[in-house]
Amino acid sequence: MKLRLFLIALAWIGSLFCALAQPRSYHAPKAQGQIRIDGRLKEADWARAPFSEPFADIRGVDFQPAPTKETRVKMLWDKDYLYIGAFLEEDAVTATLREHDSIIFHDNDFEVFLDPDADGRTYFEIEINAFGTVMDLLMDKPYKDGGHFFLPWDCRGLKSAVKVEGRINRDGTPDRGWTVEMAIPFDALQVEFVNPRTLNPWRINFSRVEWLVPGGPEENWVWNPTEVVDMHVPDRWGLLYFEP
Repeated sequence: MKLRLFLIALAWIGSLFCALAQPRSYHAPKAQGQIRIDGRLKEADWARAPFSEPFADIRGVDFQPAPTKETRVKMLWDKDYLYIGAFLEEDAVTATLREHDSIIFHDNDFEVFLDPDADGRTYFEIEINAFGTVMDLLMDKPYKDGGHFFLPWDCRGLKSAVKVEGRINRDGTPDRGWTVEMAIPFDALQVEFVNPRTLNPWRINFSRVEWLVPGGPEENWVWNPTEVVDMHVPDRWGLLYFEP
């Protein structure tokens, strides 16, 4: 009996290790035409880019309860930009914050985390709500390592748009959701004179903060679960590959 329990525990630890060691990955096609940032994702290039797996709870793909609203993301790139498109299913789209660099996760939001050189140190975060209000910041290292955020950093040249399928902050007929579209300039993510476009793959992750109950606690639904309630663990993010 003791041997059986030991083997079960060993198998569980092994499966957990494998889950952490094999992050989700995305192979982004190169855009052939011009991408208009309008929140619609209607270009032919977007049709060639597959949507990701549905987001899971930050604590793991098998954690229950699972997300009650679907979120998926897709990506493209060209010589100047990384393009991100996401659809967030939502039956009641809401937002309150309109000032740049407000603490956007106080609203329901969509968040992007980028570590182009995958060193687990300096990385970038961009958050957006259904109004299209953006908060962007730079981290010198993860909080668990004594890191600090630098809110004055701006993602220079960022283009973003949101398209709401419904009526924001309106009761009545249920909404369908909202679409986020971003063009993130490679130049804005340069650190120590290294062109991030030359790095392949990147560490990347996406999060959706959802306030199902006013006043919280909030839900954290993510693309690549970190297995802990903390997005600031870059070594547990997913991998982005740039396809030719």
